[in-house]
Amino acid sequence: MSRKVHSAFFKNNLMFKQEAIDIIRKAITGEGILASAQQRDNYARVWARDSMMTGYTGILINDEEILAGLEQSILTLAKHQAENGQIPSNVVNGKASYGTHVGRTDATTWWIVTTCEYLKKPEKSTLKNGLKKQVYQALSCLKTWEYNQRGLVYSPLGGNWADEYVTSGYTLYDNVLRYWALKNAAEIYNDEKLKAEAVNTQQLIRENFYKNNSGTGKYHETAYAKAQAKPYFWASLNANGYDDRFDLAGNALAILLDFEPDLKAFSDFLESVHQEFGHWMLPVFYPVIFPGDDDWRLLENNYSYSFKNEPHHFHNGGSWPIFLGWLCLGLKRKGIHEIPGKILVQYEALMHEKGEHFREYYSTDELLPLGTEELCFSASGYLLMTNEN
Repeated sequence: MSRKVHSAFFKNNLMFKQEAIDIIRKAITGEGILASAQQRDNYARVWARDSMMTGYTGILINDEEILAGLEQSILTLAKHQAENGQIPSNVVNGKASYGTHVGRTDATTWWIVTTCEYLKKPEKSTLKNGLKKQVYQALSCLKTWEYNQRGLVYSPLGGNWADEYVTSGYTLYDNVLRYWALKNAAEIYNDEKLKAEAVNTQQLIRENFYKNNSGTGKYHETAYAKAQAKPYFWASLNANGYDDRFDLAGNALAILLDFEPDLKAFSDFLESVHQEFGHWMLPVFYPVIFPGDDDWRLLENNYSYSFKNEPHHFHNGGSWPIFLGWLCLGLKRKGIHEIPGKILVQYEALMHEKGEHFREYYSTDELLPLGTEELCFSASGYLLMTNEN
């Protein structure tokens, strides 16, 4: 990279970083961090997963204003914790929602993960003690969602962030998050029982979502035997078999949390997807579902307001900066810097070219910036992409 190009890259980096931070700061209210600085429609709420991921980014960059918003989000969500320990999907004006068609598994897991991460700060010891009951109640709720008491959480169709998509059952994403919740809670409360549960959960995920030679711990031996080996962790397991599509979010978090797939094979896979699409705005689920495919019928009626999952859009092959950010962070922590660098350059180039910064997602056929503007999700994704901690 020439000195001139490097200087321009560094300038753009600083500009976008500040813009991302400003967007998040604008979304902070008395109840916590809203989903968007636009503060309109359903995005003018303290969403558990949005505020916790955004708050986690605030922890990484140590921004005091974002951290204050995170603490308020934690307390707002804890205040509205359900009797069974479930954390609300969102809260607005003192009213909580736990989901519309179904509940949201990842609202509870993200709350535990980020709350415990925040409580690692020495000055938060009083808050740590004050929230212990709520953290353990939330963990207890997750335990009930195993249903068969075998160690993996079961999520209904539409039960996590991809609420209009087709994955369900023992999903990679939700179980990796459950592991992270157990791990963080065990550390913050010095709980050996939780630590053992975390180790067991991690092992179950390794045994059930990735082809290996071990004969132990298989949930569905018949389905496992038929499943094809992939260079990534499979998306989900259900009673009728495996969904072996690529879930970028689940795999990004698995790599971040040391699940250790074959990283050479995984990187080669990402390169192949890049070659297929012709850019580095990788799809959040792959392959794309088209009309006539078996899974299309699960997509076409699964929406609340309008159908967004046309091929290459939204959950159906759209590219989400928030999860590209987690992917970049995970790969960099494993010493892989080339692919994160290419993703970052691609994202910055698109923001320059399209002139619309931090939109919700990009279509992967035409690279159109779509969805909500000034989304804290996407601003956080950029800050994750650029973080070197």
